Formats: sequence, C-alpha cells, structure tokens
Amino acid sequence: MTDKPETEAPEDTRPADEEWASLAQSLAAEKPRAAPATTDEPRGAVQRVALMSSVALLLAFVAVMVAGMLWWQYRQFYVSLDQTDAAAAEALTRVRAEQRALQDQVTEADDDISALRSSTATLGERLDALPGRFADLEQRLDAVQGGSFDARGELLRSEAEYYLIVANSELTLTRDFATAATALELADGRLAEIGNPALASVRDAIAGELLALRSLRLPDVEGIVFSLGRLASRVDELPLRADLPPNLAPETDPALEAEPGLGRLWLAIKGTLLDLVRIERRDDPVPQALSAAERVLARRRLEIELELARIAALRADQQAFTSGLETAIELLRSDFDAAAPDVEGARALLVQLRSFDVDPEPPDISRSLNLLREQRNEAR
Repeated sequence: MTDKPETEAPEDTRPADEEWASLAQSLAAEKPRAAPATTDEPRGAVQRVALMSSVALLLAFVAVMVAGMLWWQYRQFYVSLDQTDAAAAEALTRVRAEQRALQDQVTEADDDISALRSSTATLGERLDALPGRFADLEQRLDAVQGGSFDARGELLRSEAEYYLIVANSELTLTRDFATAATALELADGRLAEIGNPALASVRDAIAGELLALRSLRLPDVEGIVFSLGRLASRVDELPLRADLPPNLAPETDPALEAEPGLGRLWLAIKGTLLDLVRIERRDDPVPQALSAAERVLARRRLEIELELARIAALRADQQAFTSGLETAIELLRSDFDAAAPDVEGARALLVQLRSFDVDPEPPDISRSLNLLREQRNEAR
C-alpha cells in the first residue's frame, strides 16, 4: 500500500502541467494581438501635437508679419505728419511776416488817406468861401463910381473859369465827383448871370458834363470798407472744414464684430493686406482734413485777403480789389464749412461786392473850360 501512491502521483501531476502549459501558450498567443492597439494610440497623439505645433508656428509667423507691416505703416504716417507740420509751421511764419509787412502798408495808407482828407476838407472850405468873397467883390464894384457893365461881366467870367478849373482838378486828382459837380453848377450860375448869348455853347457843354457826372454809378467805398472790416473781424468765428465727406468716412471693421478665434484673426489679416494698396477713381478732388496749423493758416490768409481788398477799395485799385475778393471766396469754399449759414452769408457778401467798380472811369469835363478860354482869347 505504501508503493501505490508513489506510482500514482506522477500520473496526477502531468495533466496539471499540461494545462498550465496550454494556458501559457494561449496567453502568449493573445499578447501580440493586443500590442498593436496600445502602440497606435501614442503615435496618433504625437502626430496631432506636431500638427498643432506647426499651425501655431505658422500663425505666430503671420502675426509677426502683420505686426511688422502695421509698425511700418504707423512709422510712415508719423514721418509724413512731421513733414506736414514742419511745412505748415514754415508757411505760417512766412504768412506772419507778410502780415506784418501788410500792416505797415496799411498804416502808411491810413496816413496818406488822412492827409488827403485834410487837404480835401481845406479845399472844400476854400471853395465854400469863394461865393461870399465874389459877392462882396461884386457889391464893391457896383458901389464904385463909374463902374461899367463890362468889368462886372469880366469878373463873372473869371469866376466861372475858376470854378471850371476846380471841377477838373477835383475830378482828376481826388476823384471827388460831388465837388466837381458842385463846381460845374457854380460856374453855370455865374455864366447865367452874365446873360451873354455867346456863352450858350459853354453852358451847353456844362449841362452835358453835369449829366455825365450824375448818371455815373458811383460805388459806396465807405460801405464796402466797413463791410469788409466787419467780415474780417468775424473770421475766427467762421466754422472750418473739419470732417471728411461721407464717401471717405472710415468703414466699420468686420474683424471687430467677429467672434474671437481663428476667424477673427483671418479677417484682421485679410483687412490689413487689402488696405495696403487701394485704388479709387474719383472725378472730384478729394478734400483733406485740416491740421491745427492749417486751420490757423487758413484763418490768417482769409483775414489778409480781406484786408488787401479794403486797401484796394480805398486806393481805387479795381484789379487788386477783385483779386482779393476772388481769393477770399475760394478760401471760403475750400477751407471752410460751405454748408454753414455764416460761411454762406460771407460768400454771398463777397460775391455781391465783387460786382462793384471801385475805380469808375471819370467823364471828360474839360470841353466847357476849353470853350470858355477860346472865347476869351478871341475877344482879346
């Protein structure tokens, strides 16, 4: 009985070893089948990481390029802005120098006008005193014993000739049409007192000269000067052109309205690239916005042109008067807000003043004086 278990024990252990061996073989056969699944997953993750890194690098490069282009654009803008400011400052300095020179000329013109007015007033006083002096002289002649009619007629003829000389002098030298007409009327009155039919041709010539003077359209120089002065004092109150026209107004950037992300970045890059070069065809000139220096320069230029027109009106310089008004009208149209009521009123006033003739051609009133002198020479 003792030998029996020893012989049966190996027989019982063999099946167990075979089972373990078969189990190991099955496990070994299953391991190669599961291994490919575990190795494919890390490889796909690595590929996705590499792709995202490449995209991020590409986007970073594009962002750097866009930032560089924007920096270059801003640098060019500030360079052009500095050049414009320097040119405007130089032009403003030149205009100020011209304004000072113009003010000196205005002062000299005012002095000349004051001297001319004083001389005109003195001459008018002397002219007003002449009728009384001649009347006293006539009374003395009438009172003289043995006085003759020929002596009184000669005195009246001399007086009429003097008045005709005064009329021609006033019209030629000072262009005082009113004083010239008054002198002609006084001369005609003295010739009428003589009552000589031989002087009818002289009186007819005087009548024609009076008609020519009265039918002449005389400008109101003082009113023109006052109107230009009031407008020049209001130059700083006139509104300037500040905004661009509607067709040049900046459009809304679609990139600002897009959702953050790649779409918004793409819209920003696309808008920047499209704005680098833009070609537009326009029939009318495009107005540019005025800088601060250009605003001051525009106001001073308008004020100077109005002052030049005032001086030209006082000096009866029609060409300079018209040129100053036309330049002022062009400045109001180009640099000021043409739609503002004040600017429209200023332009309408300047257009109306441009139609006035500050230097009308005076008529010839020397025929009557020449006829009177010819008759005196024939009588002698």
